[in-house]
Amino acid sequence: MSTTPDPLSPTVDDVAALIRARTKDSSGNEIGTFTDETRPTAAQAQEAIDHQVTLLYTRVGSIGPGCSGIAQMCAAYGAAAEIELSYFPEQARTDRSPYQFLLQRYEQLLTGVEQCVLGNLPGEDGDDGVAWPYRHGTAIATSGVVNDHYTGRWWPVLQPVTPPVVEPVEAPADE
Repeated sequence: MSTTPDPLSPTVDDVAALIRARTKDSSGNEIGTFTDETRPTAAQAQEAIDHQVTLLYTRVGSIGPGCSGIAQMCAAYGAAAEIELSYFPEQARTDRSPYQFLLQRYEQLLTGVEQCVLGNLPGEDGDDGVAWPYRHGTAIATSGVVNDHYTGRWWPVLQPVTPPVVEPVEAPADE
């Protein structure tokens, strides 16, 4: 993995804060973060973080500064869930593990990251300053009419066409 931390990467301490009970040393003392004495170690926790950041980029593409906070939180929850599943699999399906909660929170945050990147959060501006509701995914509508077209709020109302009434024309009489 890279030696330069990604700007969207949460810290080992961020992940440890979500699963503090997993930061115990071999004597059972809760350390509060991952170290060389915990299971997983700090290096192993960092590996889970790196996996989650890679998955975020794969899932949503480029993530700008306006979405970095929610992306970091999403990666932290994903890394915590990965640690639970990888290091404590026997507990992951029981009430002895926060795995299901972490996974549910991760999925909610992932949806939030996707919507943030797309600019589809009401009241929020996208990274390029284009405000809701004139932004739809990667398409930016430059007018309200175009916006309404993309959202399906405006469609031309089709009126039935009535053919014109044509009066029969009498042929001229032969003289």
